[in-house]
Amino acid sequence: MTSTFSYAGRFSKDSVDTEVIHPTHAKYDFGTAYPPPETAPLNELVEGLIAGLEREGHDLVYYPDSNGNLALREFTAKKLEADRGFKVDPEDIFICAGSGEANYGLINALTDPGSTVVTERFVYNGTLGQLRAAGCNVVGSPMDDDGLIPEALDELFSSLTAAGNKPRMLYTIPEHQNPTGTTLPTSRRKQIVDICHKHGIPILEDDCYVDLRFFGEAQESFRALDDSGMVSHVASYSKLLLPGLRLGYFVASKEVRERAIGFRSSSTANHFTSLAVEGFLKEHMQEHKDNQNAALLEKRNAMISSFGEHFGGTGAKLSEPQGGCYTWLEMPIGTDMTSLRDKAFDAGVGYIAGSVYAPNGDGDNYARLCFGYESPEKNRDGVALLAQILDENGMLNAAPRD
Repeated sequence: MTSTFSYAGRFSKDSVDTEVIHPTHAKYDFGTAYPPPETAPLNELVEGLIAGLEREGHDLVYYPDSNGNLALREFTAKKLEADRGFKVDPEDIFICAGSGEANYGLINALTDPGSTVVTERFVYNGTLGQLRAAGCNVVGSPMDDDGLIPEALDELFSSLTAAGNKPRMLYTIPEHQNPTGTTLPTSRRKQIVDICHKHGIPILEDDCYVDLRFFGEAQESFRALDDSGMVSHVASYSKLLLPGLRLGYFVASKEVRERAIGFRSSSTANHFTSLAVEGFLKEHMQEHKDNQNAALLEKRNAMISSFGEHFGGTGAKLSEPQGGCYTWLEMPIGTDMTSLRDKAFDAGVGYIAGSVYAPNGDGDNYARLCFGYESPEKNRDGVALLAQILDENGMLNAAPRD
C-alpha cells in the first residue's frame, strides 16, 4: 500500500488551517442578515433566466466578458444613475461573486501587508476578516447614532499619519451600516470627502444595503459626491434578492479596477445568475423592493416593540434603523455578550456578539440582532427569551451605561 504523502514544509507561509463552516440555526435565528424568505421571488427569477436564455443562450458556449454579462451591466448603470446619482459606462462596471469578492479585489489592490486601513468603530466582520487576511492594521474610527463622526475621523487620520501609519484607505458602509444600522447623513459625507482629499486617502464605499430602506430617503452616495476617482463604489444584488445568488459589482477608476480584477477568484461572474437577476429586476425591481421592505419593517417593529417590553429600565439600548435587516443591541458596560453567545444559542437564541465587529478590541457589551429572517411573532418571542436568558445569567441588570 502506498504511504500517505506528506505536505510537511510544503504549505505557503501565509496559509492557515481553516474550518469548513456548516451553518447552524438557533430556534430564534437573529445571527445572520438574511432577507425575508417569504418574499424570495423564486418563480420570477426562473422566468428571468428563461427570458435571458432565449435572448442570448447560445453565448453560454463562450466564457462571457470578464466584467460580466452586458445586459446586467447596462441595467446596473441605469440603476446607479437613478438610485445613487452618478453616471457610469456599462464597460466600467465589474460584476462579481457578491460584494465580498469586489471588496476583496479592491482591498488587495490598494493595500500591502502592514498597511493601515480605517473603518467605522464597528465594521462588518466579513470585510474585517478580509482586511486582516491581507495583513492590514485595522483601526476603527468613532461613531455616534449618525455613523462616522467627521471631526474624529480627521483627528484619527492626523494622529495615524504622525505616527508613521498613514491610512491607505477608508472603508465604510454609509447606508444601513453593518452592524450598527446607522445611515450617514449627506452633510457628513461631504465633510468626509473633503477630509479624505485633505489627507490623500481614498474611500471604499460599500453600498450593498442601500435598497433595503423602509423609512425616509437614501442619502447621496460618496461616489455621487466626488468624481475625482477617489471613491470606489461596491454594491450587491445578493442583499436585494437572495444571499445564495452571490452577485455584486464594483465601480472604480480605470487604474484601480485594472489592479483589482487581478485578485478575482474566477474570470467572471456566473452567467446563469446574471441572466436571472437582470431578467427579474428589469420587470419587477420596484415591486420586489416594496414587498420586501414592507416585510422588513413589520419584523423590525416587532423586535423593537418586544425589546421595549422586556428590556425597559435595564439600561439596554436597541438601534432603530431606517433600513437593512438588523438592529444593534448595546447592553450596560460589564455585560459580556461574547461569553454568553454559545449558552444563548443552546437555549434557543442566535446572535453575533459585538466583539466580532470590533477592530479596536472592544464590543463585548454589544450584539447584532437580525430581524429579517424570522416572522414578526418569532422576533417578539425571541427577544423575550433573550431577556430571560440574560436575567437567568445575572446580566439583565448590570451597572448603568456611562
